[in-house]
Amino acid sequence: MHFRTLAAVQAPITIEEDKAKDLEIAAVLAELKARKDAEKDNIMIGVYMEELKNLCSSFARAVNREIVGIMDFYSADPINPEYLSFEDYTEELRKEYNSTADCIKLAQGKIVEANGYSLWGRFVIRNGKVFQREAGPLKHEKWTKRAKRMRALPDYPRKKLYASFADYAENERGFSYDEEHGGYGFIYNPNAMWDWYQIGGRWPEMFLVKDSCTDYSVGERSWCNENYESVAPEGYIWVCAAKKKDIEWQAMREWREKKARERFLKLEKIFVTGQYEEGFRGAITPQGVFYHEEMEYFKGETVEDYLKRNDILDNRKYPVYVHDIVDADNWFSREDFEWINNSAVPVDWPERIDEYIDNLEDEDVLVGVDYHI
Repeated sequence: MHFRTLAAVQAPITIEEDKAKDLEIAAVLAELKARKDAEKDNIMIGVYMEELKNLCSSFARAVNREIVGIMDFYSADPINPEYLSFEDYTEELRKEYNSTADCIKLAQGKIVEANGYSLWGRFVIRNGKVFQREAGPLKHEKWTKRAKRMRALPDYPRKKLYASFADYAENERGFSYDEEHGGYGFIYNPNAMWDWYQIGGRWPEMFLVKDSCTDYSVGERSWCNENYESVAPEGYIWVCAAKKKDIEWQAMREWREKKARERFLKLEKIFVTGQYEEGFRGAITPQGVFYHEEMEYFKGETVEDYLKRNDILDNRKYPVYVHDIVDADNWFSREDFEWINNSAVPVDWPERIDEYIDNLEDEDVLVGVDYHI
């Protein structure tokens, strides 16, 4: 799944001005733009362009560098090996090896575990007999001719089944022996929260800044929305990274409400007239207008009902709608709990976002990150 997170980069940020690099990237982007116009079906050109847009200014490159450092601690495959741990399964595997398992003796004489890979999901032991699962047209358990040629061996010692403990651990359970740690297990990051991320990604339009602002990043758009750009109010631009002091929170709030009101009127018109606008992918039902697997407009609701239902008129100080907050020291989630009177209570997520941003310095940079796990 993909989630939108708010990453905070604390000031001061080292920005290495490199106008030559800026010009070089701009030239490559222009060349790729021409190629994209000529090769409209070449998706990779767009991917390369977005990667470069994320690095097109000294500020953007500095933000990218800082985000790499912050996110690496939570990576499923971190760059820094110090974030990795070894999960030792040796003792657990040895207990399994020294125990028994229900086994099946095949017609040719080979003995295998009933729940092992070779028979997984196809045969089962019932009352001392072997039955074939999902057999025949009715797809139910049946004592088929093939099953009758097999013999059930319940509680069969694994030591008799495998040549050695190593044979069991490696060939049956799929573990490798780790020489460095002296055991069977796997190396992983216990703090892993993501296996892929982009600055921007599916949600590149996180913040409004004035079009005179110079310290911002547009990040890189996901391939699924690279050709779609939301309209910004006059005098502003959408960005996915900017300093706290440059983000126009009130303009964001007002624009969000304005667009929601326009959306309501469009949906209401579709429902009343029964006519779809060009490109609309929803559906009219007796109850309202269905869009993106949910009812977006309900018959008879007012614009105030619509705004309230979609939390457009909430009292948030900062109109930021994310699943997580991450910085160099913390990872907060809307799924976190607080312990109150010995009870786990969900955090007030909008309040936590407001408090968090309140405590940031004006020079700190806020970044929208799209991550997958």
